[in-house]
Amino acid sequence: MDMFEKAAKAARNVSESVISSAKNMGISLYSSTKEQGELASLNVQKSVIEKKLEDFYAEIGKRYVTYIAECDGGTAFDVADVLEAMQPQLDRLAEVKDSITEKELQIKQANEERAQKRAREEFDAEKERLDKALQMEIITEEDYTEKLESARRKLDHYDVLRKLRLQLEMGIISKEEYEKKVKDVLE
Repeated sequence: MDMFEKAAKAARNVSESVISSAKNMGISLYSSTKEQGELASLNVQKSVIEKKLEDFYAEIGKRYVTYIAECDGGTAFDVADVLEAMQPQLDRLAEVKDSITEKELQIKQANEERAQKRAREEFDAEKERLDKALQMEIITEEDYTEKLESARRKLDHYDVLRKLRLQLEMGIISKEEYEKKVKDVLE
């Protein structure tokens, strides 16, 4: 294989990789946007139902105030009709809240899957770089093994490292604690 063929093959590989990444990113972005839109729609529905329920609660309060003001012991404080009218809204609110919880869980799982996929892709890219460096005799077999094992530990302990990063971002642990814990995990 001459130099031109090698360059053409390398260019094809790079372009295929870019195209594949763009497709994956597009699908991922579409899915994420769609899920967020559905969640926003559910939250709007919840707000509308809660607003309707506020009107019912206001009617109950109004009747109670009237009852207290006219408390002569004769008429009972009755809101059965209001409660009956509220029930479909209360049922729908419970359904929407359940849907919101499910959608949030789906979004969280999808985000986690994307993050894990990204971690796997980072490992694969690191391995590819190390393979190339070893093949070109830029690093020794010992360096290769050490660096590959370090990259593999990052992938294997992805979840622990992600939680440590979140703790740092939330201010639960200091930068020094974070660095120490990461070092402990990776050793």
